[in-house]
Amino acid sequence: MARDAHELATELNAHRNAFKAFLTSRVGSAAEAEDILQNGLAKAVQRADSVHDEGNVVPWFYQLLRNSIVDHYRSRGSSQRRHEGLAEMIAALGEDVAAAPNDWAPQLCTCLAGVVGTLKPQHAELLRRVDLNGESVQTVAHDLKLTPNNASVILHRARKDLRARLVTFCGECADGACLDCDCAERD
Repeated sequence: MARDAHELATELNAHRNAFKAFLTSRVGSAAEAEDILQNGLAKAVQRADSVHDEGNVVPWFYQLLRNSIVDHYRSRGSSQRRHEGLAEMIAALGEDVAAAPNDWAPQLCTCLAGVVGTLKPQHAELLRRVDLNGESVQTVAHDLKLTPNNASVILHRARKDLRARLVTFCGECADGACLDCDCAERD
């Protein structure tokens, strides 16, 4: 005979502490264990009609919880792999949209200000505000009436153009050495 959802929930709630201890010992966090238990109870109530033998309710639910633990770790691993993949992609591109460190500006090549001024006005403003003044891309994008994505693309192009112009203007010292520049000494 199929089980009534209310009867099943009542019987499973009688073992709630044991279920939670079982889950906590396997996932290491009481909060995560509670989430898994709640989801498991919801699944059990939905599947109440599939439990026919009264003696199998608790073992059946433990199996449901074991499957939920496996799903939990798969989901966590999948999420972690996505985050690691995104970090690797950003590192491979060699670009990021984070603002420059506060102590970076005094060390910059003395030629930089003059070269930034030769860029398109929108490129120059984005570079000055994001990379030199430390404002966020989102803030500057809002001020310039751009979407953050569009501002990031323009900033990427501005950085590329700036690199090319610095190489032309400064020569070899601009090739990765703008933080250790000797342009002022050569003038």
